[in-house]
Amino acid sequence: MTTDAARCPRCAAELRAGQDWCLECGAAARTRLVRATAWRVPVAAVAVVVVLAGAAAAFAFVRLADTDIPATQATAPAAAPPATTTAPAPSPFKTTTQP
Repeated sequence: MTTDAARCPRCAAELRAGQDWCLECGAAARTRLVRATAWRVPVAAVAVVVVLAGAAAAFAFVRLADTDIPATQATAPAAAPPATTTAPAPSPFKTTTQP
């Protein structure tokens, strides 16, 4: 055995040359895993965009669905059309009846 063999930092198993992961415990032997540090800013930005888009959609819906009739139009009586009756026009076709 050589004295300069690398050991796993977690379980102290012997590592071969060029081995990045421990075959005994699965821990990273020579590789350093870095935690993600900047995930909060993108999540907050997406949340702000979603809230603003929702507010804009609600505002547009209220503006487009505004069906309130002004009070002056609602109280004015509707004018009835004049009642006129006319005789029907004679038909240009000749009708015959056969016995």
